[in-house]
Amino acid sequence: MTDGNDLSTTLVSEKDDIDLSFNLLFRDAAGDKVVGFDTEYSLEPKFSRDLNAHVVEKRIALVKLCTQYRCILFRLDRDNVDYVHLLKKLSALLANKDIVFVGVRKRDDLVKLRNEYGLEISNLVELSELVVVVLSDPALGTYGARDLASHLEVLRYLEPRNSILSLINWLDNSLNRQQVMCAVTDTYAAYKIGKKLLENRPRKYFYFGR
Repeated sequence: MTDGNDLSTTLVSEKDDIDLSFNLLFRDAAGDKVVGFDTEYSLEPKFSRDLNAHVVEKRIALVKLCTQYRCILFRLDRDNVDYVHLLKKLSALLANKDIVFVGVRKRDDLVKLRNEYGLEISNLVELSELVVVVLSDPALGTYGARDLASHLEVLRYLEPRNSILSLINWLDNSLNRQQVMCAVTDTYAAYKIGKKLLENRPRKYFYFGR
């Protein structure tokens, strides 16, 4: 990454990778307590009975979690034989009250995770709100993860996020390295922002979850 950290990256979908990845995340979080959280959406064709037509809906296809040492991308593929096992493991991790998940403008994601997958995050810090409290600058609440990371100087020389990423099928096995690294960058930025802001947060600022 641009801060010189040699971050390990894993794209997970199979059972053996799932179990190992969660063991590593729990180990990292046991010491650090902070995990960067982000998602990626894919477009999904769906038949609407109300409209009597096929429509395209956005749903969360990828849950991304970053620690100081690694970033792990979990594919939420309903057609995968290990899908139920993944949800069970992910649910246990996200519900862990000893871990602080940090993300930028993630309130809508919380609702979608709950409605689409039954997943709840017990402790999530919304960084777009915390940065306004810590730095007393309302304008910072509109920043995305990359702009905010650059502003806080926790990561430098970040290229703008390519808008074509919104059209990617994140469940596709043909994702290239550039696409994966772009997904990782946003999540690692959230982790770095969270670490800096949490060190300076007011005592009265609390975490929120479900």
